[in-house]
Amino acid sequence: MTYNIAVGGFHHETNTFSPANTGYEEFLKADGWPGLTRGRAMLDTMQPLNLPIGGFISAAAGHNLTATVWANAEPYGPVTRDAFERISAMIIDGLPPLAELDAIYLDLHGAMVAEHTDDGEGTLLELIRAKIGDEIPLVISLDFHANITPQMFELANAITIFRSYPHIDMAATGARAFALMCQLIEQKGRIAKAYRQIPYLIPLNYQHTESEPCSSWYRQLNSPASTIYSSDIACGFPPADIYHCGASVVVYGENQADADQQADQLQQMIVADENK
Repeated sequence: MTYNIAVGGFHHETNTFSPANTGYEEFLKADGWPGLTRGRAMLDTMQPLNLPIGGFISAAAGHNLTATVWANAEPYGPVTRDAFERISAMIIDGLPPLAELDAIYLDLHGAMVAEHTDDGEGTLLELIRAKIGDEIPLVISLDFHANITPQMFELANAITIFRSYPHIDMAATGARAFALMCQLIEQKGRIAKAYRQIPYLIPLNYQHTESEPCSSWYRQLNSPASTIYSSDIACGFPPADIYHCGASVVVYGENQADADQQADQLQQMIVADENK
């Protein structure tokens, strides 16, 4: 079956201790990644790149993709309200008619703070839900350093997260998001999900996934129970000094009991390693 999917992306890793804000013009600049890109050019530009949206586009070959916008700015201070609202509007205005839409995929960071909201991604998802309602699957991928808020978890049907730091699996994360999206569509959104927050901050220099204890945590994600579709850990971004700053766990599965059990086990493992 061929699906009609809207795709886009909005990235910013916000350091709230920075004295300067991040304006719209910063998202126009091409640096390590392309500048703000819209429409068909976005699909052509992003597909070859090791970015979640590139992996998603490749995995979704043969399906009908409607490109909205992909935008990224270098880590800096909070995003201005003007920049946030302009780019969010591009995503929402770029959606096709709801009758022609099976699902939405967004390549987000997960640690964006704006002038008017501490939860940039949660606010964006809220705006999108106000437009599309609750029935259309909305799947997102997030950076390894995401600060996942309860609002982000509730408004997204599914989340995938990088599993490496330094990040080498970004495209693979987008491909995993497409696989979860297919399950959501085929099961009419009926998959169980669980979310747990970790009650301490993990310094960035201890988040290396080839060192302990992170290497052990991420190995646990490679052999889930047969009833678990996906589980991920976000290590958080402490320089984004917000209420929900910190690490968390997300799990998606066949039934709620198994999803909760997996989330509890991952949370307990990470909590037990606080002093390592």
